[in-house]
Amino acid sequence: PGGDEFFNTLISSCPILEDLVVKQILNDNLAIVTVRVPSLKRLVLNQEVKNVVKGIANGFVINTPSLECMDIVDFSTGCNIVESDMPNIVKAKVDIFHPKTEQLLGSITLAKYLHLCLPTSKNVSYPAGNVFNRLVHLRLCTCETEWINLLMRLLRNSPSLRVLEIEQVHYLRYYQPRPCWSEPSSIPECLTHNLETFKWEHYYGAEEEKEVAAFILRSTICLKKATIILHWSIVDDKKLEMNKELSLLPICSPICQLAFS
Repeated sequence: PGGDEFFNTLISSCPILEDLVVKQILNDNLAIVTVRVPSLKRLVLNQEVKNVVKGIANGFVINTPSLECMDIVDFSTGCNIVESDMPNIVKAKVDIFHPKTEQLLGSITLAKYLHLCLPTSKNVSYPAGNVFNRLVHLRLCTCETEWINLLMRLLRNSPSLRVLEIEQVHYLRYYQPRPCWSEPSSIPECLTHNLETFKWEHYYGAEEEKEVAAFILRSTICLKKATIILHWSIVDDKKLEMNKELSLLPICSPICQLAFS
């Protein structure tokens, strides 16, 4: 289509389609992507470039009950609607800007591998009562203000978690306040029974980061390896000081190897 007309793209009822990649390009005038494919097993939906026009709906709608792998990047401020649960989901990457994530995350609670970057609020990120019983590998971005609240909630609700990775994927939003650490009243079950690997990439050493790292190291009984990679912008002298400070943190697990980079 040409001109300035906005349109929806609808992919529906294909009985054999199992793999689908939808990527938006600049000025393609795409408004809402709707994917309703019962047979779909892998979905990549990339809407990093978004044309936002007042009065025009945007976002995505998906109904993919057979999905096993999902990779969604959506920086629009529009809706995201999930019309079905995903009982076969194994891997899911969700990087979205829209604040209403409850429905999307509620549909992927059976995933084993999660990679999340969400604009969470203090109280809302996914439906209350949902437990990620199968989750063994979590990768969480720290660029949003309330990432600590989401992290602690996921730790409480992921009893089988074995690998935890924390990273800063996007630039920090300096105009937003940074999160405050609040010591939890109890230690999540995954830290006392299952977590074996902890990795933090692009660690800045902000006060809340120090508190989170210290809590995980002193609370994780079965931890085998912890790796902390400092942000590339930190000068060498400062890196030496930060590494020394981190090396002095108490570690609960007697077999844990602490590595720096």
